[in-house]
Amino acid sequence: MKGRSLPSDGEDRAVEPIEAEPRGRVALRRALALTSLLFFLGTGAFVADSPIPGNDSQQITVRTPRDLPRLPHQLGNGPLTLVGGWELQSDNSEFGGFSALHAMGNGRLIALSDAAILAGFTITAKGRAQDSFIAPLPVRKGEPSTKKDQDSESLTFDPVSGRYWVGFEQRHRIRRYAPGFARAEATGKPLAMQEWPNNGGAEAMVRLRDGRFLVFSESRSIRPGVTVGLIFRGDPAETGAKAVSFAYQPPQGYRITDIAQLPDGRLIALHRRFNLAEGVSAKIALIDTNTVRAKALVRPRVIATLKPPLPVDNMEGIAVDREGRRTILWVIADDNYLLLQRSLLLKFELSEPPSSPRS
Repeated sequence: MKGRSLPSDGEDRAVEPIEAEPRGRVALRRALALTSLLFFLGTGAFVADSPIPGNDSQQITVRTPRDLPRLPHQLGNGPLTLVGGWELQSDNSEFGGFSALHAMGNGRLIALSDAAILAGFTITAKGRAQDSFIAPLPVRKGEPSTKKDQDSESLTFDPVSGRYWVGFEQRHRIRRYAPGFARAEATGKPLAMQEWPNNGGAEAMVRLRDGRFLVFSESRSIRPGVTVGLIFRGDPAETGAKAVSFAYQPPQGYRITDIAQLPDGRLIALHRRFNLAEGVSAKIALIDTNTVRAKALVRPRVIATLKPPLPVDNMEGIAVDREGRRTILWVIADDNYLLLQRSLLLKFELSEPPSSPRS
């Protein structure tokens, strides 16, 4: 069966996995990226006679990264052990660009791209991808669907109601979705977010178990090296939602890209950096939830750094899962839809003894 697994017209339907199509040889987006690269380098300057047709394959496949170390691989003397790693691939024209991640249990993951596209799949015990789908977030009738309008950057979930919240930048807003992403239910445009930089919006968002929401700007600066975060006591997608602010000091030179809550209540945050001298790297850090309060300066505690020779790319999404008594972290990369980057998916076990449960 071909086609989308999510509606775009607001109909009340839930996500259902779609039977995978046979995998083609070359993904459209990578063909386009290669064409652009060859044109830029002057080695293949040509103009196609007709547009390359889109590909709506629902299949996601994986392969082992060439730089994956022997597993399990402990990161230094810290609490994280790398236990799995994959490069995600699909022929679907809209696959890639992942900015947020949610774990549903038993290896089931939902990744959200920065173009409002969902990709769902299960990583099996044998390290394969199955039961995959790729589909757009539902939009409201008449709503524009340009990149500026649908620049989705963050994702969080309420396990009690089954609802999801997505944070968008450029047109800064937070939208709530019905269970299964069946439809868009409400959209909030908090005043505190409206003067954030176009590309520095709700980069990271988490719904705490006590019902509060934390939203982190990637680049709304309070002072050099310190950015702004917001605390919502209620649903930020509701009209008139109010927030109080706090200051966040990420690791020097890094920017926050995603955040999730651990079983004991602490927060786990992902940060990225790129510079020409050192390339790309990421830092994973813990945050004491009790330190996140109005007007506070919040400083995370770094527990791991991802950098070569480990597999690393533009790491943007992090999710928390459980396997029995083990706490699992999943981390995903945004390949920016470029040939030279990868949609990496890494799996870690967090072995640090948990603290007493918190909100």
